[in-house]
Amino acid sequence: MSQKKSYEESGVNTTAADAWVERLASITGEGASALRSRLKESIGSYAAVFELSADRWIASSCDGVGTKLLWTLEGLGSPEDLAQDLVGMNVNDLLCVGARPLIFLDYVAFSDGAFLEKGGTLDRFIKGLHAACLKAESLLVGGETAQMPDFYKPGHFDISGFAVGEMQPQDWLSVNHIEAGSEMWAWPSSGPHSNGFSWLRKLFDPKKDESFIRKELMAPTALYVSDFRRLKEVLKANSLATAFQGAYHITGSGMLNLLRAQPQGRELGFVFEDGWQLPSWALAVKERSQATDTELYSTFNMGLGMITILKSGLPASVEASLQQIGLKRVGRVDETPRVQIKSLDLR
Repeated sequence: MSQKKSYEESGVNTTAADAWVERLASITGEGASALRSRLKESIGSYAAVFELSADRWIASSCDGVGTKLLWTLEGLGSPEDLAQDLVGMNVNDLLCVGARPLIFLDYVAFSDGAFLEKGGTLDRFIKGLHAACLKAESLLVGGETAQMPDFYKPGHFDISGFAVGEMQPQDWLSVNHIEAGSEMWAWPSSGPHSNGFSWLRKLFDPKKDESFIRKELMAPTALYVSDFRRLKEVLKANSLATAFQGAYHITGSGMLNLLRAQPQGRELGFVFEDGWQLPSWALAVKERSQATDTELYSTFNMGLGMITILKSGLPASVEASLQQIGLKRVGRVDETPRVQIKSLDLR
């Protein structure tokens, strides 16, 4: 199997995608209205945040699972795990703006009626979706099922998800709240989650690497909803609710997610001081691709699925509680707009 040494060589143009998001923001930002004045966050953020009333806001997100679908179609993953991927890619984004997930909707499009057979792929997917929503403390409320036989190849399908959450103004995790000197505490990922699979499929052969693909690469996306709830409980119990300043779901573009938005009038950067031990799947991708660290850390989560920003100087007892709920301190926020990982600088 020929090896591809970059994400772009695998057919994904992240530069063009970023430019498109900027154009989209300029288009949707045109004109003024009473509704727009109530929009707190929108394109470029993890989720849109909208003010319903002075003390009640909602947040919404939309995402899919990318080309991870293709290995599922080849039998290397399950519809149930794919359902958790879909829920995770959406609800984890809601968490990053401070919202509590409430409801979830899905869109499923497929080629032929065989997809609808009892006990078939769709049944398994919906059951997995329901189970994942329960884990994410959300309610599956419906969606859309579209038969498109002239559009998709026989047996192929596509999925998207839509999540809505609620919050109060004091819950808002705005980048403007993050202070230089604050600390980065992270939860591990369960694998590459749902990102970088156009590249991964060029690196690993299902015939030769089947076991590794199934166990390491196709592991379902971690759901961080209960982790966030426990974090807030720890901080609230110690009168430190305001110590929680921000959160970053590490998805496509890897650690560059940390630079996706900057506070008004100033700039922030992120320095990984202690580093972290790369999981086996990340080491395998590094070895197989022979790619630069810049390419790898700009594409994959490399073992860190969610990074939270907490005020520095927390009591030792609180830090011990954070470690008990799975968090690890990995670095700090500084005033240079970069992501520094050992000798690597991402800008």
